[in-house]
Amino acid sequence: MDSARTVASVSFAGPAGSLEGLWSDPGRGLPPAVICHPHPAHGGTMHSKVVHTVYRVLHQAGHPTLRFNFRGAGRSEGSFSGWDGEVEDVAAAAACAREHARATALWLAGFSFGSWVGARWALRDGQVERFIGLGMPVSVDIDRRTFDFLDRPPAPMLIVQGDRDQYGSREAILALAERLRAGGQVEVRFVEHADHFFTGRLTQLAAALRGGLGLEGA
Repeated sequence: MDSARTVASVSFAGPAGSLEGLWSDPGRGLPPAVICHPHPAHGGTMHSKVVHTVYRVLHQAGHPTLRFNFRGAGRSEGSFSGWDGEVEDVAAAAACAREHARATALWLAGFSFGSWVGARWALRDGQVERFIGLGMPVSVDIDRRTFDFLDRPPAPMLIVQGDRDQYGSREAILALAERLRAGGQVEVRFVEHADHFFTGRLTQLAAALRGGLGLEGA
């Protein structure tokens, strides 16, 4: 499948102005997935290599995907709000994906900052079928934000983490998973010798995603 032929630039209304995205639909009728990028105030955009890896794995498995830029990133209007406004950007992206796919069920993936804002929104949505957290920054308080608000998984949850992630240690991730398992399904996959950005380990990241999501044959 030539994924490049299925990718279209889209823009959609966000709470702080127009947001830009990349929509792709391989046409197999599977739930769409929204993919949230890392911290926009530190250079994160939808063109992150990790975001692209998630897109590629889900696209090859047949899922429509929406990658998008949070407010103030790329050509998206507005400016960085300090996390809370970006939760509403996720809501706008989810509405866009659902409209394009003509579906209600949704998958949501978030890398680093994207995992925090994505989880925050997914908890309140109630119709997220699968949540994927990558490089979750659970060992540090970035901008005074933590994952203490998570009292249950937002949906059946896969965490993929580098085992050398400087912002989310193995011990901290396992403790989070153990705490959340009281309220639902959580699986953890570690990518060996990988840092927060999975530098030089994107192939292994893709394999961990396929394994954790049961997509080995996709």
